[in-house]
Amino acid sequence: MNREPDLSSLLKMLSDSGRVRILWLLAQSELAVHELQSILGWGQSRLSTQLGQLKQEGLVQLRREGKWSFYALVSSDASCTEGRLLQEILNDQERREGAADRLRLRQILETRELDGRRRFQDESSYLGEVGVPARTWEIVARALFLMMPPLRLLDLGAGDGIVGCLAAAAGHEVTLVDWSQAQLDRARSRAKREGLDQIVTVKADFTSTGLGDGAFDRVVLSHVLHHAGEPAALLREARRLLAPDGMLWILDLSAHSEEWMRSEQGDFWLGFSIDHLGQLLTDAGFVQVRHLMAGSDPSHDRLSALGVCARV
Repeated sequence: MNREPDLSSLLKMLSDSGRVRILWLLAQSELAVHELQSILGWGQSRLSTQLGQLKQEGLVQLRREGKWSFYALVSSDASCTEGRLLQEILNDQERREGAADRLRLRQILETRELDGRRRFQDESSYLGEVGVPARTWEIVARALFLMMPPLRLLDLGAGDGIVGCLAAAAGHEVTLVDWSQAQLDRARSRAKREGLDQIVTVKADFTSTGLGDGAFDRVVLSHVLHHAGEPAALLREARRLLAPDGMLWILDLSAHSEEWMRSEQGDFWLGFSIDHLGQLLTDAGFVQVRHLMAGSDPSHDRLSALGVCARV
């Protein structure tokens, strides 16, 4: 915790059922203020007051992203009385009200996903024929794939398949996963135009692909994570799919404040800071996390590309 509450102040915080409910929700997922409002059905003033008190006591932490404010539960120390007490209270909340609130939470997280997905269901040009912010990697990607030994590579959130096709052209065994059949059809058309008949396409949710444990040497997430309703769940699935000593490659946007990308590009997250993404990867079980800042696209100079790799 940012500031470990003493036992008396913690008991005072946990004596209010509304605050306990907030803590339980934030134990499940980091949530924006408007998402908490929707689940709880509270007014903004009441919610802000409760969140302020919980933050002051070191029980929750605030992260600002553009115009949105996100809250998350601060990890407690299970070796101390306060930490054990908090966990017991949250377990009791799970038993008493967890089912109802979990349903509301699931609806909120699904809404995140749907808002982002609408952009890509019928948009044929987003990844293929026109430039996208920070897509500065394409020129060197083909050469890099050629320099690698043959790999089993999964492009998770493949879109129209441009990354997978670059890898397949260099001789790698490639599987493309996307939730959108329209995008997979475009990926197959791209592969056919390039004579890459060996590419496998799978229609599946990114967080539950149904593919085998440890089936791939590399998993690629290219401009996918900032659309994910639950980045942590997506990273856990990527971790499951990787073979021992496998590696995850992420290309995304570094943290920015371009709010227009939420409405125009279907983004949920305004990029990621190194610290935030590093914590997500560590929590998902990855090690040897490394990163680089790839710079900005001249046509979008306020946006910078972020490259990250991590091993299982």
